[in-house]
Amino acid sequence: MSDADRGEPARPDPAAAVRALRVMAEQGDRVAMEMLAQRLLDADAPVEAQIWLTRSAELGSSGAMAALGTLAWRDGRLADAIGWLERGAATGNTAAAQQLGILHLERGDPARAEQWLRPAAESGLPEAMCNMGAIADRRGDAAAAEHWYERAARAHEPTAMRNLAIRLAGRGEMSRATELLVDAARRGRTDALAVLGTIHLERGDAAGGEHWLRRGSESGDPEAMVRLALHLRSTKTTAAQQESTALLEAAAAAGHPRALEILHG
Repeated sequence: MSDADRGEPARPDPAAAVRALRVMAEQGDRVAMEMLAQRLLDADAPVEAQIWLTRSAELGSSGAMAALGTLAWRDGRLADAIGWLERGAATGNTAAAQQLGILHLERGDPARAEQWLRPAAESGLPEAMCNMGAIADRRGDAAAAEHWYERAARAHEPTAMRNLAIRLAGRGEMSRATELLVDAARRGRTDALAVLGTIHLERGDAAGGEHWLRRGSESGDPEAMVRLALHLRSTKTTAAQQESTALLEAAAAAGHPRALEILHG
């Protein structure tokens, strides 16, 4: 039965949309070029996508430059990635600057990373602010690290929430630390509940620690499973030992290296 037969509005034809975008792109419409490139990437056609992104970039699109840099980085073409990202960042594109900074940070060059990340962070990009916190951590500048993590956490960046929460918990500010870690877990930082459970265990709160580790385990987080399993191993009951083994097996099946090491070491 068709959509019309069911009384539903007809769904747009994706192929027709691509054809329309291609016509506009061929006429020199830079926005259409980038929209077409995204459609092609979604359809797993990266070669043609890069052709249109390159045409858009040659017409001056900083967004296309940033996209080309990101694609080159993912493909392992480091020189191309740096070239495109630097071109995009030079036009004032903060997304390109952020990507360039993260690239240099992952390559172990925090000084060059900061050169690009700082302006992106100061413009308010959450991931750039979080990475500025990481750079400050590497320098041992705790005050600067917390400043950047606080700013990024207020922008709901989950890794910054986690890192800030660990600091807050360390000085006893458990209420906000808990709030941040629960929110970070909800936003995709899957190990945040494992961190929260471990903090409670380290503070001597076994019941609280087990509560949060169970929540993390039930959400499917392998790190929480491993930490709960190790906690249960200290309980000498048969049921606890059996549950510990089951948790380690589930974490190992998810590829967690510590679980694999414990089970097969």
